[in-house]
Amino acid sequence: MARDPGLLAECQELVHTLRRHATLASLRGDPDWPALDRRLRAVLSTIRPLSPEREAPPPRDPERVRAVHWNIEHGNWYPRVEQAFRSHPELINPDLVSLNETDLGMARAANRDVAFDLAAALGLHGAWAPLFLETTHGRDDDAKEAAGLGNQESLFGLAILSRWPIREARIVELGSTQQLQFDTEGMYGRHIALAATIERPRAPFVFVTVHLDVHRTRANRAQQMRRLTEALGGESRPLILAGDFNSHTFDRGRVWNAIEAALVLSALPGGVVRRRLLWPDLHPAHEPRFDALRDAELEWERYIDRKPTLRLRFSRVPEVRGTVGAIAARILSWAEQRGQLRLDWFAGRGWSEGRGATVSGLDGPGLASDHAPLVAEFW
Repeated sequence: MARDPGLLAECQELVHTLRRHATLASLRGDPDWPALDRRLRAVLSTIRPLSPEREAPPPRDPERVRAVHWNIEHGNWYPRVEQAFRSHPELINPDLVSLNETDLGMARAANRDVAFDLAAALGLHGAWAPLFLETTHGRDDDAKEAAGLGNQESLFGLAILSRWPIREARIVELGSTQQLQFDTEGMYGRHIALAATIERPRAPFVFVTVHLDVHRTRANRAQQMRRLTEALGGESRPLILAGDFNSHTFDRGRVWNAIEAALVLSALPGGVVRRRLLWPDLHPAHEPRFDALRDAELEWERYIDRKPTLRLRFSRVPEVRGTVGAIAARILSWAEQRGQLRLDWFAGRGWSEGRGATVSGLDGPGLASDHAPLVAEFW
């Protein structure tokens, strides 16, 4: 699929304008804001369809739907992601793929169209939608990975890939911490879910991928999930939901939130810490977003195990960097060793059976992503 030169030019013009404003308040105070708002909405509401030039091999089992969910860390390590889908026994020949953190034209991922490249490599249909327009190279190690290149489209989104044709793809807007993300990270946009009808022969169903906000409180993330389940409330077909729920069980946004989390992770017995982080749906400090799923009659237990999908790194927590002394740094280091988080999930409704697992060996520094992929079957 050829890149759209009109989209590239529009994104670059918008990024140039956004960079003139240090804060969201300043941006919205721009005399041209009404026109800018319309242009930004147009870019961020466009779903890009992906069509394969060749068909994927036949499914392993036509009676079951085999799905993969993976937060691929923007596609910074794209060749390793593609190789995993080509060679890892648990990832080869999927029927469905949910991708979070999927770049279009970001230098940190070699300015790839990550979703299209993977769809083309696997022979899958696809749909990609943007969450944010980026004005910087990104965060953490992203500038290093950019290797001096400039961004092209500067878009960061999520995608659905499917063996079967996709129709009725739509964006569900979930709200976001727009001021925080623009003022501190240079990102303009919002969190979304991408929902689509999958035209499986004789048995169509709905597939949804979502990436919830990591920055705010558990209550904020629960509100996002309720917006999604309300948008799906009238759906009678079988449903699969996959995504990075950011279910770390802590509130975020202030320095003392991070210190409190570090004290919990470092001071409580190891078994208590593991229970909290790997059972965020059941622990007393549980994430209420799971209440929203339960109220919507979505179940998840059969589709997951209780293994971690991300290992905590406080160096990636902006409210901590540059604010702690030597003693606190030692506490944070100890807490990191125990901070193995269950952030990624599958859930379903309308399926009689299912199972799922976390795939090990592909996540961590120097590997395909900071997140582990998940696999699940629905039948």
